[in-house]
Amino acid sequence: MATLQDAIDQIQAVVRAVEGIRQAPDEPPEGLNFFPFAVAYVEAGEWIIGPPELMTGLHTVVIELHVARKDLPRDVEAAMRYAKAIPNAILDAHRKAEFTAFQTFERMTYEFAALGWGGTETLGFRFRIERLKTQDAIT
Repeated sequence: MATLQDAIDQIQAVVRAVEGIRQAPDEPPEGLNFFPFAVAYVEAGEWIIGPPELMTGLHTVVIELHVARKDLPRDVEAAMRYAKAIPNAILDAHRKAEFTAFQTFERMTYEFAALGWGGTETLGFRFRIERLKTQDAIT
């Protein structure tokens, strides 16, 4: 069965293919210097027993889109290109059943904020894929 990391890797593959994204590694790195970049990681979740013999996970996966913070008007404009592009890519892949490491998710929320990564000031979006459902055999 697929793992939670497999689900994150598949999400990152879709984000990596969004035009203009320069990097979207499978695991969050210590630092990146190529902008814009995206990182995904699990934020929280829960494990539920069921159906029998399976453990069902309901997870929140975060995708952060980072743009270098140098010139606020230009940086905001650069980040706003991804306000729809990233959710559209993920929802389209889900609609086409391209994700095999998870069954479904409930919704995708976002916030636009000052961010930072590895000591570098950035701004961008923090998307949350909520109640991403995985199922694994109980061993």
